[in-house]
Amino acid sequence: MHTYLIHLVCFLAGYLTGSILFSYIFTKIVTGKDIRTLGNNNAGAANTFKNAGLVWGILAGLFDGLKAYIPILIGHYWLNLSSVSLGLIGIGAIIGHCRPVYFRFKGGRGAATLMGMYLFFIPYELMVSFVVVPVIVYTIIKKHIFAWIPGGIIGLSAIASLFFNHGIEVKIIVWVAALIVLFFNRDYIPKIISKLFSRKKIEI
Repeated sequence: MHTYLIHLVCFLAGYLTGSILFSYIFTKIVTGKDIRTLGNNNAGAANTFKNAGLVWGILAGLFDGLKAYIPILIGHYWLNLSSVSLGLIGIGAIIGHCRPVYFRFKGGRGAATLMGMYLFFIPYELMVSFVVVPVIVYTIIKKHIFAWIPGGIIGLSAIASLFFNHGIEVKIIVWVAALIVLFFNRDYIPKIISKLFSRKKIEI
């Protein structure tokens, strides 16, 4: 099979998997409502936690990460795909989560799905960030936790990856994926930046 065709299939496979909105499914089961009409209207773990409960919020975040991680894992161990092909699966999953074909292209912001991708490509950086960032947020910042923690984990992981012995293609994949998530949050980030340092309560 031609390399470009493999890349396209990988991207589409990731997109279709990423388009499964677990936050929508779980919230619908628990409340009978569309998570995208509740709270901050985001189909993500934090909004699910606030509107459907702690357990469902945790499950939504976990499954949103796994929908990128598991297909990449399968592509690596069973299909022996290249790093670029695996990266396209992850990128496809992120885009699918943010613009899901099954849900009229209205999804979440992609942070948990990006972390699932990072779990495969830069696991050590991600694990360190999962420890360091919450400690800093809970002991020093102490506010807007749902804004600081995901962004902090992603940012620290991406920066740390530059100093580890990864191939250049992996570093490119890590940063391209982060920039894609940043793009899908382009209307949301200014709001966060303007209020992160204020005392006003914001919906995350």
